[in-house]
Amino acid sequence: MEAHALVGASAVPAHVPSELFWDHDIDVFAAQGDDPFLVAGRLHDGPDIMWARGAFVGQPAWLLTRFDHINEVFMDARRFSSAEFSTVAGLLAVDWRLNPLEIDPPHHFAYRQVLQPWFTPKAINKLEDMVRSIARELIAEFENSGRCEFVEQFASLFPSYVFLELMGMPRSRLPEFLQWEHKFTRGDTVEVKIAAARNIMHYLEGYAEERRAAPGDDLVSAIVTAKIGDRLLTHGEVMGMCMVLYLGGLDTVMSSLGWYFRHLASDQELQRRLREDPSLIPAAVDELLRAFGVTGTMRVVTEDLDFHGVAMKKGDWVTIPTYLAGRDPKKYPDPHVIDIGRKTRNLTLATGVHNCLGIHLAKREIKVVLEEWLPRFLNIRVPDGEKVEWHTGAVWGVDRLPLTWDK
Repeated sequence: MEAHALVGASAVPAHVPSELFWDHDIDVFAAQGDDPFLVAGRLHDGPDIMWARGAFVGQPAWLLTRFDHINEVFMDARRFSSAEFSTVAGLLAVDWRLNPLEIDPPHHFAYRQVLQPWFTPKAINKLEDMVRSIARELIAEFENSGRCEFVEQFASLFPSYVFLELMGMPRSRLPEFLQWEHKFTRGDTVEVKIAAARNIMHYLEGYAEERRAAPGDDLVSAIVTAKIGDRLLTHGEVMGMCMVLYLGGLDTVMSSLGWYFRHLASDQELQRRLREDPSLIPAAVDELLRAFGVTGTMRVVTEDLDFHGVAMKKGDWVTIPTYLAGRDPKKYPDPHVIDIGRKTRNLTLATGVHNCLGIHLAKREIKVVLEEWLPRFLNIRVPDGEKVEWHTGAVWGVDRLPLTWDK
């Protein structure tokens, strides 16, 4: 069936025109092939805005496919709310939200100010030695073996160790942390997701209490001792911040690195250019971010409105997938081609009031990885006969990426 195939009016919500109903789940659809970004890109041949049966982790919602529309929703927090949608509160039956991600302006600003000093360019510059040391430590484990399983031996560990260092958490708990995160974001049942979310919450509650009793120089200590005005953050505010850092710190960069190295392993010319001229690496980081957006996120319509000719009702969910924004041919000529000469911006780490707080850290991590890998390993590639495994879902990621190289 073509990407823009439509079904009859009987299947659509009352206010959705039948010609805009897409009777598919985006994650199942995108998984039908060797490259989910290419498959999902077929949606650009259909309506710019459609109501999908499964638009976000299986839930029905409006699905936007165009860069300009996605950018507009990111920028319009008044009509498209983050506060009306929560990924955690409903599962755990708690009264707090991922903070500041699921808080609308103007209230979210005070919460961002608590975290912002840790993620400025100046702050990230101070972290570079630590970030580079972790990359080198992990590379040393397999550098002389001639091959590695990239996800298990590097991508899952590198950003996680950086996260643990920032949070002051022990490395010894990482396997457990990753298992909880995996079950929460990719669990087969609601019960599995709830159990994982509870494990995360209980650990973070205990850890926050430890830091409140004996603050250190880590980010969690900064959160539990922070004030808004003349008051300390409430328990719910602390938990919302810690949870959003946990989920973002353990998955996004890990998933992104898998896709980047899957591409690099098939693009020897790009490897050569970046080795010969490392000054091109920042541009490569931006282009890889553009081409391999790994998330979709959700907004809730706050009032009945007309959005580019489509009638949306108050309470409708709207999905804004970065993996479609980054491959929009109306924005990027030859969108499936990796071209490090592009100058246009991307939306992979969002924009507007909810632009990713960790954008400078994420880009620095990716830059450091390329700088440390490319001079050491020539002709990075997937060994003949080996299989790359990946998944779609709340976060699109690579599960297995065997690599070999020449010295």
